[in-house]
Amino acid sequence: MDILKMDATEYWEDFMSRNQVHHANFETWSFTDRPNSADMLVEMVVRGQKTAYSSWFDFYDADQVVPTVGDYRMILRQNGDPAGIVQLRVVEIVPFKWVSQEHAYLEGEGNRSLKYWRQLHKQLFRKQAKFRGKSFSLESPVICEVFEVIDLPQI
Repeated sequence: MDILKMDATEYWEDFMSRNQVHHANFETWSFTDRPNSADMLVEMVVRGQKTAYSSWFDFYDADQVVPTVGDYRMILRQNGDPAGIVQLRVVEIVPFKWVSQEHAYLEGEGNRSLKYWRQLHKQLFRKQAKFRGKSFSLESPVICEVFEVIDLPQI
């Protein structure tokens, strides 16, 4: 199958067939909250530099499912093309102030320090809170996910 002509559903079906995975659902995942660096972040995932992600817990709607260990996610490029499939290996919900240096490092951004992570994510989560009419604090829960790239499109 030609990946250049494959959409997300076709890629998922191809992945399931090649890997004997019988998991009917997958979630697509893109870095749309940071469009200027979306494809750069995707490339960091593909290269293995970025193996973690975090999100503000209160950004989830009541009908959204909080991620769990074992979940599959298809990473999408900014144009919507599939870049690969990851599987969640660790999911923790902790207050913002308790996010660890290890997690910040695994996110792979900037100088990979906790200080850099906090500056970047405080700004992002405050923006999300404002958009939702909520407030963000250092006590706000954050979903910390660690994932592994388990498939890349065959080109």
